[in-house]
Amino acid sequence: MPTLSLANGRWVGDVPQQLRDLTYAEELLIARYRRNYCVAHVKSGQGFLKANAIVFEQPVLKVYDVLPPPRSEIEDCFALLFTGPVKPTNDDYKRTPFVVRHRVVMGALRWLQLNHEQYYRVRISPENMAEFPDNEPPVCVVYRNQSVADGDEQNLAVYDVSDPRVGPSAESCPFMVHTLSAPALARMSYSQRLAFAIRYFDQGGHALGVGHEDHPE
Repeated sequence: MPTLSLANGRWVGDVPQQLRDLTYAEELLIARYRRNYCVAHVKSGQGFLKANAIVFEQPVLKVYDVLPPPRSEIEDCFALLFTGPVKPTNDDYKRTPFVVRHRVVMGALRWLQLNHEQYYRVRISPENMAEFPDNEPPVCVVYRNQSVADGDEQNLAVYDVSDPRVGPSAESCPFMVHTLSAPALARMSYSQRLAFAIRYFDQGGHALGVGHEDHPE
């Protein structure tokens, strides 16, 4: 912890258990404010999984008074692409940061409603929650067949092929986020953004990883 963290206001206390283990997809479902569009890409092969995401800035801020949002609105701001030699299984999904657990999402929203000033008027919607499959991604997955021989080892983003976190014994997959901000991107349609992101990843585009460990890596 930085020596002056208390003085500069960066320390807000321990993260409560209800918010500590949220996946990326679950964070989307509990967020009151949204001005980003995300295309996530998961590659698989020979037992490893790795995930990258491109985040597009949206010109208009959206504020939610009912959470989680309807599934249709999540589908408008989040797309998930899965590539590999075989279609992903439920076990593969559970290793990624893109699964939604009903119990975890509802528990996080109840805690925020009781403890966060910007959530106390939010209406928690079990009906919207029921629209999402439990322990699965919140949107339909776009699958593209791609073998490791197609260049997977050359496109492991920031991680090297020898990284022990990327392999058959890994319990979860590394996740990188890359943010793009430009007026032209904001005007793109859903299909154009998805095509842009796929082309970016196919060309070996890299992403920035920000760790959340207790100690700097």
